[in-house]
Amino acid sequence: MAGEDELEEEIRSLRSQVNNLQHMLENLMNMHHNVLDKLSSNSDIERKYVRMLSLYQRYGKISPSLLPEVKDPMEEAIVEVLLTSGRPLNITQIAERLRESRGSGSRHTVRNRLRSMESRNVVRQVDIPNGKGYALTEEVVDGWAKLLGIKI
Repeated sequence: MAGEDELEEEIRSLRSQVNNLQHMLENLMNMHHNVLDKLSSNSDIERKYVRMLSLYQRYGKISPSLLPEVKDPMEEAIVEVLLTSGRPLNITQIAERLRESRGSGSRHTVRNRLRSMESRNVVRQVDIPNGKGYALTEEVVDGWAKLLGIKI
């Protein structure tokens, strides 16, 4: 009987050790998956960075002028103003920001460019608290994000 008791105790001990090893293996696998997820995330960021560097190397800059919808430097500046504002702006606000960044930008020129850009579906007119404003269309924002390799 003593031999059977020792054998049963040995089996219990082995089962306990196997259970501990299974838990350790599960923890190790979870850590492994976490590391792989982080590496995958870093790899995605690195790909986007390399894409932007490639654009810069090819064109000498990363700006809205790379979008096919943007026809000239004034339109590029307007798109940049709307991209950086993060909200719709009226003609006066756009002209003021152009004057700050470019040194020039009349309301008349801005109005004419916005009309042309609206007809090509680059900007859209929207209601804002102080009247009418302009915002980039979803297609242009999506195109810019795609050009940079990001998802919005």
